[in-house]
Amino acid sequence: MMKISRRFHLQITVCACMLPITAFSQTENVRHVAGRIPVVGFGRELSANRPAEANGQPGVAALNPKANPWKLQATLPGAVIHDISFPTAKIGYAAAEAGQVWKTTDGGAHWTEVLNLSFPWYWYGVHAFNTKDVVISGFYDSSTFEGIIRWSHDGGATWTNDIVLTSTGWVQRARFANRHDGLIMDLIDRSTNSAQFTTDGGGIAADWKNVVSNTDGGWFGLEFSLLPNLHARASGINYCTSSKGGAKWTCGPSIDSVFDGPVFFSSDKSGWVGGGEIAPNVEGWVHRTSDGGKTWSGRTLDDPWPIREILFVTPKIGWATGGNYSSNVGGMYFSRNGGKTWSLDAGTGAEMDACDSRPVGTKFQVWCAGYNSSFSGVVYTLKNIGAE
Repeated sequence: MMKISRRFHLQITVCACMLPITAFSQTENVRHVAGRIPVVGFGRELSANRPAEANGQPGVAALNPKANPWKLQATLPGAVIHDISFPTAKIGYAAAEAGQVWKTTDGGAHWTEVLNLSFPWYWYGVHAFNTKDVVISGFYDSSTFEGIIRWSHDGGATWTNDIVLTSTGWVQRARFANRHDGLIMDLIDRSTNSAQFTTDGGGIAADWKNVVSNTDGGWFGLEFSLLPNLHARASGINYCTSSKGGAKWTCGPSIDSVFDGPVFFSSDKSGWVGGGEIAPNVEGWVHRTSDGGKTWSGRTLDDPWPIREILFVTPKIGWATGGNYSSNVGGMYFSRNGGKTWSLDAGTGAEMDACDSRPVGTKFQVWCAGYNSSFSGVVYTLKNIGAE
């Protein structure tokens, strides 16, 4: 394992969303682009100046002959899905751009749109505590730069009005360690990276406290980790940790030499970070730690699309998912040894942004969702995965 230290320079570039991305060379660095948000509409590039990589574009792996039998369950027209949450094996929710929230009551085979506010609302997170209590999070894409949440307490039949958490940033997913302690990381902020945390449930704006999580500014990936002991980790331009549920943060360089994205910890010791770029290469990666982040491996996965989400259902069994919708690549990589090695489990041709799982007896059901170049949502599932 290795420790990494370096300095960085951040760029968040405002761009026309439908224009192609081209990298430009500098004397020492090139602009590496992680992605563009929002996907539909006038977007901002998440990027940083980094040295050009010498290894070039990774090749597309062959599907593992023993790959798990993933099934495409549903296609949701016009739904750019960024998060899913299944409180039970039957009932689930999906959050999407253009103010959309979708619900399934049959395990993902069929979906109904339960909220559609259209532009300029964007939902990037959904968390279902149970079949009735659901919180969605995202932003109102206007000059006010508002980060917002809404609640439903009747399974999505009705929703509160916007609850504004910040007027300087775009918030993303809301995650809770228990019914009272919750955390939201800003996707981007005008000057610094901020987080919002609550210790009393987060039902109203006054329940949330805003804290600067990263004075260097920048951006975070969609997925962060919040454990029951309130230890939180998040990464993007920087890798940041909090032992107080987000109330106080310590930040350092990203784990990867370019930048990170998703963070997943299954315990206080075992964790993974992923990441990726869509320019100058279309590439993704994963690193792992077994000592709580004191040291990290090199890249245990170097694949031909960005990694957007990591999910482990046991200490050994997990997936790294992602893609790039504009070049029609994406899918799920599988590990059965805690992320030491990976194999291609499914190719979807879509950008897979979110996964969730539920125990079913002694086994698990897993869902992963994303969107394709037609801006349609896709939901895949895998049943009866063993608990090794």
